[in-house]
Amino acid sequence: MKLALICGVFIFAQIANAQGQKFDSPSNTQLLADTSVVQSADTDSLVQPISFASTKATCCSRPKPCGCANVGYTKSGSCGKCFSWGDNTSLTVGGGIRASYRSIEGGNPANNGRRQDFNLDNARLYFNGQGHERIGFEFNVDINNAQGFDIHGNGFGSLDEGEVRVLDAILKFKLTDHVHMWTGRFLPPSDRSNLSGPYYLNAWTFPFTQFGYSNIFQGRDDGAALWGEYGGGAFKWQVGVFEGESAGGATFIGHPDTDNLMFNARVVLNLLDPEPGYYNSSTYYGEKDILAIGASVMHRSDALSSLAGTAVDYTSWNIDALFETKLANGGVVTVESAHYDFNDNNGVIANSVSPVTLPPSFGPRQGSSYFVLGSYLFPRKFCLMSVPGQFQVTGRYQEYDRDTVAGVAGGADDQTDVQLNYIMFGHNARISAIWSQLDTPGATGLDVFTIGTQVQF
Repeated sequence: MKLALICGVFIFAQIANAQGQKFDSPSNTQLLADTSVVQSADTDSLVQPISFASTKATCCSRPKPCGCANVGYTKSGSCGKCFSWGDNTSLTVGGGIRASYRSIEGGNPANNGRRQDFNLDNARLYFNGQGHERIGFEFNVDINNAQGFDIHGNGFGSLDEGEVRVLDAILKFKLTDHVHMWTGRFLPPSDRSNLSGPYYLNAWTFPFTQFGYSNIFQGRDDGAALWGEYGGGAFKWQVGVFEGESAGGATFIGHPDTDNLMFNARVVLNLLDPEPGYYNSSTYYGEKDILAIGASVMHRSDALSSLAGTAVDYTSWNIDALFETKLANGGVVTVESAHYDFNDNNGVIANSVSPVTLPPSFGPRQGSSYFVLGSYLFPRKFCLMSVPGQFQVTGRYQEYDRDTVAGVAGGADDQTDVQLNYIMFGHNARISAIWSQLDTPGATGLDVFTIGTQVQF
């Protein structure tokens, strides 16, 4: 089944590439022409005239992107409607939804049959405000149990999906032209995947290899950070202090004796095109040539207890790299990799005898992990459902090798993903079909088929 699915994806991609030539042939150039969009007098307005004429020229016309001023500086990226009522006084409002269908072979515990679910993976509202040239804020919300990692049904993050909770609440101060200070709830300095988030990854599912970083919800934590950039994002640095008392779900780590804060830091060097802003993406779909190397560290003194009752530290670090280039034929090659190390010093959660455990196997957090991802965006353009786009194939392998801690067995969780995407408007609209095989210690391997769609404007 695995070989057949992998072969099927690549055969389909080759057929798509061959058929795409028909759309780019001289007799069909009008079909894929990027027609001009008539703009209103307000250049920030998203309101655009709509033509209902059934013509090939308008079938696949591309709308103008909704602005680039906030790319890298807010989680809403380039999306949202900007309301301005004075110099440096504005509010941008946007939103995004990710929804999926998932079929898990052998995932039904009642009869070991197939489990099928429709999932609301994310439902976000974005609010970004500016009240002064150097003072702003960001406020975003998302649903509980976002992205539904709980394949084995062990209750990780099993809060009511119908409720909405705070995702980001950030006060932003621009201290100089190159240095910023943020405080509130937001993504701490961490790895590229976390700073990309689900909407800006080059894969549908978030890598579980990254879960060992402390966070309250969706990678966020409460704290403050200083960060800076030079050369328009050619070199970036981030340092901060955060609570560090949660593991991203129902597990509250707490503190055994002293309530120490967690120290976070990250540096990124871009050797080709720069990546401005605090955040980043895991692919730019050919808009940039990227060779980026990043490193991060988190440390919290006296974070956990030993079985003997003394306090022990938590330390984690990672190195990540991204390479992306646009080929002469217009195709885009992307390679991404990251290595992580999580050290709890064999500690357990305060006032318990249990180590910090994480999905998908719910083995100990302590250990090391890595992932390797490669993708190819085909140059040929199509017009499916009257929406222009390009096909992309992606493959990823990830592994989390867990230590045995306090009698809780470790072992390796590993997962292979093969993905076919239809990229319409970059990260703002895409459709994905994913086959995954997950193997965890002591459990039968799971074959998962997912169809996902994400839209944000």
